[in-house]
Amino acid sequence: MKKYIVFILIFITSACSNISPIETPAVVIEKEVTPVHVESPKATSSLDLVVDRIPFEKVPETKAVSDFCNKIEDKFLNYGWSHSFCDSFDWNHVRNSVLGDPLMWVVYGDEEAHKEEPRNMTLVMCGVHGDEITPIKFCFDILHYLYQTTHTEIGKQKLKDNLIVVVPIVSPDSFFKKRPTRTNARGVDVNRNFPTKDWNKSARKLWVSRYGKDKRRDPGKSSMSEPETLFQVNLIKRYNPTKIISVHAPLTLLDYDGPTMAHKHLHELGSSAESLLDQMSKMAKGYTVKNYPFFPGSLGNYAGNERNIPTITLELPSSDNRKHKEYWEQFKHSIDYAIFHSSLKKSNLVLSDKNNDIESSKKN
Repeated sequence: MKKYIVFILIFITSACSNISPIETPAVVIEKEVTPVHVESPKATSSLDLVVDRIPFEKVPETKAVSDFCNKIEDKFLNYGWSHSFCDSFDWNHVRNSVLGDPLMWVVYGDEEAHKEEPRNMTLVMCGVHGDEITPIKFCFDILHYLYQTTHTEIGKQKLKDNLIVVVPIVSPDSFFKKRPTRTNARGVDVNRNFPTKDWNKSARKLWVSRYGKDKRRDPGKSSMSEPETLFQVNLIKRYNPTKIISVHAPLTLLDYDGPTMAHKHLHELGSSAESLLDQMSKMAKGYTVKNYPFFPGSLGNYAGNERNIPTITLELPSSDNRKHKEYWEQFKHSIDYAIFHSSLKKSNLVLSDKNNDIESSKKN
């Protein structure tokens, strides 16, 4: 009997020695209840280009914009992107998508001064294809960065000679589908719908012959038939940008459309634009630069080829929502340089259209 008692005591002593300290379960529980996708503004911004962090503050918006911001916020949290801070930006809104969502943009800089004496004007557009979701987050990262930067004295000085327009979601209907698509609500690829000179002759013909009527690349029944296309065209007419940066995925390259050094009358502009492309590549760890062709009805054709506006397409490596921080870290210095430090000389051949139907008023 004594032997059994000794054995039991030894067993209990051994078991007790393996019990973890009482605080260990508390740590485990804390990890389980902490939402992975909820971050503070500091963590979300990841802006090592800015020393001080400025809290995001709400600004008054129309009901249409406010409701849309709520949709964006829900989508961001669903993708694990943390807060969009959509309600902290001073949105401009004139047109709507096919399904009625606002087509919105944010302006940083003095637009009225730009009309009197053109600034270094950069137009940044994302979310042209709704299934390319990482570019949309990327544009909001740019907005977050500009918000922080322009609240500092250094940032305010930088804005004096610059005007920046950011359009984070060009095609909201395709982004907000249960399964996002490349085409808009009417099944049109809005990056094949621009009114380029070759559209009538080639757009639908190429769609049939090369793509076998692929529904993902339908250029529409006529050029500029879609409100999302008209929206982009009118922004270009209104702001007459020095350069355009369009963000897509997932081709993993930097592409350029516009004047090159080979253009006799645009040699200087082309040289500056190509230098900018090379610098952006170097700042993004040698990101691939490739001369990707433009198509009938594409932005590169409409703005870069026909209007001599240097148009840079940044193709992110994927649409994997989990990669968003990695992509911003890789390209944020390139974006800062392209916006603030690269002032391309305007071409006298850039076309301006008097039939500009974007009103000067905001939030209509």
